[in-house]
Amino acid sequence: MNGRYTCVCFALPKKLLQHLADCAEGEHRALLQSQVHHCAKLRGSRNATVKTLAARPATAARPPATKPLRRSVFTAGGQTFLPGKLLRDEDDPPTSDQLADECYDSIGVALQFFKTVFGRDSIDGRGMRVDASVHYGYGFANAMWTGEQMIVGDGDGHSVRDLAGSLGIIAHEFAHGISQHLVKGGLGVVQVPGAPPTLKGEAGALNESFSDVMASMVKQWHAGHDVHAADWLLGEDILAPRVGKAIRSLKDPGNTKLTWKFDDQIKDYRRFKPTQEAHTASGIANHAFYQAATQLGGHSWETLGAVWYKGFDKLRARATFLDAAHATVGVAASLHGQGSATHKAVKAGWKRVNVLT
Repeated sequence: MNGRYTCVCFALPKKLLQHLADCAEGEHRALLQSQVHHCAKLRGSRNATVKTLAARPATAARPPATKPLRRSVFTAGGQTFLPGKLLRDEDDPPTSDQLADECYDSIGVALQFFKTVFGRDSIDGRGMRVDASVHYGYGFANAMWTGEQMIVGDGDGHSVRDLAGSLGIIAHEFAHGISQHLVKGGLGVVQVPGAPPTLKGEAGALNESFSDVMASMVKQWHAGHDVHAADWLLGEDILAPRVGKAIRSLKDPGNTKLTWKFDDQIKDYRRFKPTQEAHTASGIANHAFYQAATQLGGHSWETLGAVWYKGFDKLRARATFLDAAHATVGVAASLHGQGSATHKAVKAGWKRVNVLT
């Protein structure tokens, strides 16, 4: 895909990272504040990242493999040069680096999920190798998809624990890579001359929601949980208890008792404002999926998963919530029949968030 359509997509929203910085003191505050600025800089320096990746040995240009999985985990060694030193390639034995092995395993779960459930062969649908760099930066409290690979920080050691051990976080970033290849032009990616590419508007919120929904299903599939056993949380395993319980909740977006103190996610389209940050408005589509899934019952990925995956595949770069609603409702009718339980549940889900009336 053409690089101009991609952008750096982070797991932790800027507001949460800024909140952590504001609550910290001394050197720790300076560390987190520097990361807020570094994340903004990363969005604008993607071309330099791509050049670094392009300079790698020829192993990056291997022909498509017949293996079901293709993963490579590197270590940035506390630096910001990518991809870093190779730690583990596909079929290599575990390393002495626990975080690298956890990241490797979580990428494997995501690869297997999309292959088994949707028949998708890796991020691009054509078997591309998935690269990830762990130990990125010093105390880096975030993870991201750069448009080419995943970057995973170790956490700051105070507020955010290591992100490599979180299946939900890894699956969320993995799904950003998929939406990049699904939607020509990049779902919600806005490129303004002189400014870094970023996710904006309803389409940007849909981009973030796609990653949250897919990550939630990956977690449920891996654990064998049905919709009632699932926690419907993202990042429930990375925050220190004093910070909060999770980054986001699909069950009740914006409920600070389930997430963190200043979580501002919305779940009602009537509260949407075009200037809202993409993570904030993603709660609308997240909650529509949750409502449809719990109305259907069973395993979310077995029927509803394909509806969401195929529905988002029909979206254009500047899609609206209404576009997503019509696409998923149409796919539900096509796959399961007009008036079927799935068709009714999808329609009801979008009605409950006031996208459909």
